[in-house]
Amino acid sequence: MSAEDINQQPVDADNNAAAAAANDQAAANTGGTEAEKDNTVFDSIFTKKKNAADGATTADGTAVADANAQAANVVAEGDAAEKAPAQPDFQAQIAEMTDKLLRSRAEFDNYRKRIAREFGEVRDQAKQRTIGEFLNVYDIFILAVSHMETASDIESIKQGMQLILAEFERTFESLGVKEVAAVGKPFDARFHEAVAQESSDSVPEGSVIRQWKSGFTVGENLLRPATVVVSSGKAAESAAEATATGEDSNDGK
Repeated sequence: MSAEDINQQPVDADNNAAAAAANDQAAANTGGTEAEKDNTVFDSIFTKKKNAADGATTADGTAVADANAQAANVVAEGDAAEKAPAQPDFQAQIAEMTDKLLRSRAEFDNYRKRIAREFGEVRDQAKQRTIGEFLNVYDIFILAVSHMETASDIESIKQGMQLILAEFERTFESLGVKEVAAVGKPFDARFHEAVAQESSDSVPEGSVIRQWKSGFTVGENLLRPATVVVSSGKAAESAAEATATGEDSNDGK
């Protein structure tokens, strides 16, 4: 080994040491840079999340807020769709209304038949009651006829007729039938039917002289009007009126 080689070895050792130190420093610098980069990335992510939560106006924050708003809208639309009423089934409603109509019609037909049946029963019962009331009158009339065939005096026949009349009056009273008062009463077209007019010295003009047929009422209802003869006033006054009427007719000619 030469002297130059011996002298060169310390220099190379120094160079190698310097290179190693430089490499360590570079490695240290590189490691510090990567750590700083990682911290920068973490800070950026944290900032984006914080901006999105606070409603930041940065580009990244706006995108996150929009995404959250869209998600909220989707949830709201889903809730609204669940709360919205379902579309009515018109066919089912028509079928239900048709069934109700048919049922109502059937019930009305049954009601009409029941009312007709009950009305017939009431009418039959009224007939039976009326006929039952007159059975006693019929029995007394038969007894009077039988007694009349064997009776030798007129008084017994009169008594039988009076008994029949009394039974008629009793029956009318039980049925609520009243006879219309006519004789001596002023003529009333509601209850009287005039068939003739005669002069009378005792009955004033416009009043009933006599009746040919009796009238009857049941409660407020008129069964039959009384057939009556109405007074035209005194005979002398009637003759004077007739004469005056005739003279007026002649003067008119």
